[in-house]
Amino acid sequence: MRRRDPFAALVMLALVLPACRHPSAPVPLRRVILISIDTLRSDHLGAYGYARPTSPRIDELAKNGVLFERATSPAPWTLPAHASLLTGLYPSHHGLRGSEVALPASIATIGTILTNQGFATAAVVNSNYLSPVFGLDRGFQRFEYVKEGAAEREPSRAITDRAIEWLQAAGDRRVFLFVHYYDVHSDYASLPEYERRFVRPYAGNADGTTAQMMAVRAGRIVFDEADIQHVVDLYDAGIRQMDDELGRLLDAIGSRDDTLLVLVSDHGEEFFDHGGVLHGRTQFDELVRVPLILQGDGVPVGVRVTTTVSLIDVMPTILAAAGVTAPPGLDGLDLAPTWRGGVGLAERYLFHEADHNNAEPEMHRAVRHGNDKLHLYRLTGQVTLFDLGTDPGERTDVAARRPEIAADLRAHLEGLTPTQPQAARSVTLPPEQIEKLKALGYAH
Repeated sequence: MRRRDPFAALVMLALVLPACRHPSAPVPLRRVILISIDTLRSDHLGAYGYARPTSPRIDELAKNGVLFERATSPAPWTLPAHASLLTGLYPSHHGLRGSEVALPASIATIGTILTNQGFATAAVVNSNYLSPVFGLDRGFQRFEYVKEGAAEREPSRAITDRAIEWLQAAGDRRVFLFVHYYDVHSDYASLPEYERRFVRPYAGNADGTTAQMMAVRAGRIVFDEADIQHVVDLYDAGIRQMDDELGRLLDAIGSRDDTLLVLVSDHGEEFFDHGGVLHGRTQFDELVRVPLILQGDGVPVGVRVTTTVSLIDVMPTILAAAGVTAPPGLDGLDLAPTWRGGVGLAERYLFHEADHNNAEPEMHRAVRHGNDKLHLYRLTGQVTLFDLGTDPGERTDVAARRPEIAADLRAHLEGLTPTQPQAARSVTLPPEQIEKLKALGYAH
């Protein structure tokens, strides 16, 4: 049975709500599409220098828009990172540093703001952490959670189909659409034609399943170099499958002049870069460096921005592009000055927090300023400092040689404290959801 037009009941609402335009804004955008691909490392994309052909459609998007070479996430796992993406706030300020609470009632999402400014707003998401349980559906007129599964091998066609359906139903109305894909997340599994293209001959037992990776993380299974390379191959095959599925959505979006498209990821993935696997437990750049690409109205073609930015900047950037005044108190900034006339933003102190260690919260935090990045380990008080300009892999601790910089960064990091005064609603997940999160690698 064909679904009813999901926007039909919203037409009059979208037309009569007042649109608060920024006084200096150009002709308003008609369509804003924000796409988040979960667990996607930027350094495994051709546009970011990867040699394997994992991402032709994403690379084409970057070629025809603006690519941020040093985009970062404020958290190394899905819930706090996406909350920051949708609110423009650090986890310490939006409150979702763990999975025990929902978004406080006083915090507006980009869906709230754009709905109030006359947009028809919709989201289709593919993770329980983005579901209404945690409040990230707030403000969206239409919000659908498509359940994810660790063992899925097929691309998330339902996500693409729903997004296309909603875009077509929106017609000429001003629309904001948030699309979230879980495809790249473990299990690292894709259709055979993709694995044949990316997986090299291998005779070991590594299978790329979340369950096995959790056993590796716990030390119950030991991987050698061939095992690690095999799971990376499986991961790359999944990226290419995701890229092809994304192409279906991009083709449907088209190249209309009145559209802004933003593509991001929430976090990366570890493949023994620092001795670990999966994500959530450290703040190294294999986890907190993410792709950020913009294309469309008001965005130049073929520009690469080297200023370090954060997912907290996406919301204010979209609002500014849409001619909507951002609410006060956001942590993020409009990024348009980085690509307009050579005028950039000064390097800021950017933070990484809200790690996901199950037993102990906030074990590992980090802050960066320019090329300097400091890690703080809460339980021991240990700090490590890395010069990302000469040591992008974060291998050589220079804290002892640069104590003044280490002290400055630590002071800024310790100054990032929770400021949300209102108590958030507690979240109690039913047993079946807890079991599902365990299968996906998020709980013991």
